[in-house]
Amino acid sequence: MSSGDAGPIVTGAATARVERVLLLTHRAPEVTAEALPGILAIIDEVGAKVVVPAAEAVKHPTLSAHQKSDGLTMRSDGSDLILVLGGDGSILRALARAAGSGAPVLGVNYGRVGFLASVEQSDLEHGLRRALGGDYIIMGLPSLRVEWSDGKVSAVNDLALLRGGDSRMADLTYSVDGEKVATVRADGIICSTPVGSTAYNLAAGGPTVSWRVRAFVVSFIAAHHLDTRPLIIAPDETLLVTNSARVGTCDMLVDGIKIGELAPGRSITVQLSGADVHLATFPEANFFRRYRQKFGRE
Repeated sequence: MSSGDAGPIVTGAATARVERVLLLTHRAPEVTAEALPGILAIIDEVGAKVVVPAAEAVKHPTLSAHQKSDGLTMRSDGSDLILVLGGDGSILRALARAAGSGAPVLGVNYGRVGFLASVEQSDLEHGLRRALGGDYIIMGLPSLRVEWSDGKVSAVNDLALLRGGDSRMADLTYSVDGEKVATVRADGIICSTPVGSTAYNLAAGGPTVSWRVRAFVVSFIAAHHLDTRPLIIAPDETLLVTNSARVGTCDMLVDGIKIGELAPGRSITVQLSGADVHLATFPEANFFRRYRQKFGRE
């Protein structure tokens, strides 16, 4: 497998035929059960080996005969592929699982939007055969590194701080590289990667960021200020957000999952320094085509 630069984000081109496929499916077994036999037949036909996490064999007993793997040792040399049959949530979890390993994740859309999916169900056989033959590219996409007094975690999509409990509004002070920018009263704040810019950030009115841009976005939810606007942070800058309310915690959510609460007076730092995640895609399935097809009007 070779690699080159395509803007600030590294893009690699797979050249080797896939030898091993880690198969992950939608959390609801009935969504992918009908398609599974055909997919397994194609993988077997091209001579690739299927491995699955133990949980997949529980969802689909037909997978129990395949070797079990947690996917943490998948290789980045083009011989391994993580195949996800699911929606954006399933693909997002797979990207987070494989972060740092370099193993590419290819999504087949079995969800509602499928912005991260590179293959639609209508083109499943052709897309799968093409990927198994090594005819795809790999996009290395950045993730957030989030740290606070109780720990640290990575976020592929976003970190959200939301007013919690009985709080009617959150009071959040944020600074960049030690320089205070503002104190904002709002329902919350969203720190988003380029990948996550089309998720919660987009719904909150934040800007869409091309996957070839290495930066992260700060946007606000129902801000009680006329001059509050989203902010784009450089990859080498550090964002510090403090809960400056006298009372009332803020819920902390990473990629939609609550990880804790930020008490009054406590702070959290965000940097674009998490391990890159690797999305397998086809050259024609570029960011702006996806954007037009999923959110625009043809």
